[in-house]
Amino acid sequence: MRIAVFSFFLILVILTSSAPINSSTSVLKQRVEKNVKLKMQEIISGLTFDELVELSKTSKPNLQLKAKLDEHLSTIYIVNRNNGHKLDKPYIRIADFNIYRGYTISQIKEILLNPKSYEKKYIQNVKRRNRKNFKDELYTLTETDILCINEADIGLPRTEYKNTVAELSDALNWNYAYATEYIELGAIVQMHNIDRDLYKGLHGNVILSKFPIISAEVIRLPEQYDWYRNEIKPKQPPLEHIRKFAALSIFSERILPREVRHGTRNALITDIQLPNDQIVTVVLTHLEDRAYSDERLEQFQYLLRHVKDKKTPVILTGDFNTSTTDTKPTSVKKEIHKRVRDPHFIARAVAVPFLPGISAVSGAVAVPCSKLLQYKDPFFLSIPVVFPNHERKFYATLKDFRFSDGNVFDLSGDKTKSSNGRGGLLANSNQRHWKGFKSTFKLEKPRIIAYFKLDWFFVKPVGNHFVPFNGKTLKTLNYSFKGHLSDHNPITVDLKL
Repeated sequence: MRIAVFSFFLILVILTSSAPINSSTSVLKQRVEKNVKLKMQEIISGLTFDELVELSKTSKPNLQLKAKLDEHLSTIYIVNRNNGHKLDKPYIRIADFNIYRGYTISQIKEILLNPKSYEKKYIQNVKRRNRKNFKDELYTLTETDILCINEADIGLPRTEYKNTVAELSDALNWNYAYATEYIELGAIVQMHNIDRDLYKGLHGNVILSKFPIISAEVIRLPEQYDWYRNEIKPKQPPLEHIRKFAALSIFSERILPREVRHGTRNALITDIQLPNDQIVTVVLTHLEDRAYSDERLEQFQYLLRHVKDKKTPVILTGDFNTSTTDTKPTSVKKEIHKRVRDPHFIARAVAVPFLPGISAVSGAVAVPCSKLLQYKDPFFLSIPVVFPNHERKFYATLKDFRFSDGNVFDLSGDKTKSSNGRGGLLANSNQRHWKGFKSTFKLEKPRIIAYFKLDWFFVKPVGNHFVPFNGKTLKTLNYSFKGHLSDHNPITVDLKL
């Protein structure tokens, strides 16, 4: 009993002595937003290679360089080159695809431009029983009207210095809006062979559209992980080496080398005018993976405050990283902090001396339930202490949110409007599976515990317009290319005009 009481007070001491949250974050973001630049031109960073080298050496560049960095990260690049597309159906289709830097940009272009050629080349990679589904998914993506892309590289050696944004836009002859999330500096830090003339180091989000983009803004989200300070560290703690070894041994999943970068997660907000003069707001975001669920929730709430006054239909999409966990490099200190800040862990620790079986029961219930249900359905019911779901507050925020005009996000799941006849929460906009949602991301092994639903569509209709239906996850298409097109499956949704 004395040990339990001592442990409880020790936890309280640690909690009360924790460093306060930096309250300057929101102020910084407000200041940056007021200085947002809109450029109707191709993407230019304005940073020389020597300036990029300087940025790779410090978390606090001099004032002049810091101003140039902030200006670029606050700039939206818009290119409207085509307004000749017509509406040829009573709905529009939107796709979202985290392309994992754009390693397979050539194959993605082929899908969008010449699907018959792609089908002929890669159908042999698909099991016979899945080929009908493969063709359906292939032509579903091909018939997209607006394409939202996360993780687009520009001028980086890992993707052969390609400008993935320009390649897609030029090939499709579509309009686009682009904003940089991060200036990538890892290759410079690691002293790889670099072509100084081609290196740009840009990594960001882009919305491509058949229809004109009439306005856009970028919102830099609260920083929940300092990618420069945390990734530049030369030595990794022992637990991180163990984690990498375990990931490689158990999951056949190689954890990426550290990514040294300047910038923050952002959201790209665009207004797109359709040929019938209807205007739709498309919002593309990428929430932090190296953060706890409540920190991602803070980013989500921050974004919602910025779109609250939108009177147009709103389609919010992207990679929300609703994984119920975080992927920060780990250490003993971090693991202690992770547990101390978890009230469910504290409750279990205090209860163990009084209810000796609670730890075993919690483990026996929580592990299989979280693996089988929570990863594929991060909105699954949360049972405090025994089976907590850290993403449940995300769902509560989504459900309770009201726009200024009184409209809400459509969470409906009518079987007749879903893509596969399954009903349930969000089934009209996001494809459900027999267990939760159809996953958009997975580790390779073991199959049962490695599925995640990270990428979403959240749709605000106005009246009977832009009501979502036929939400799909294009998993078979993604796996038709050896090694996968991306580590994320693309998703699509149709919106009634």
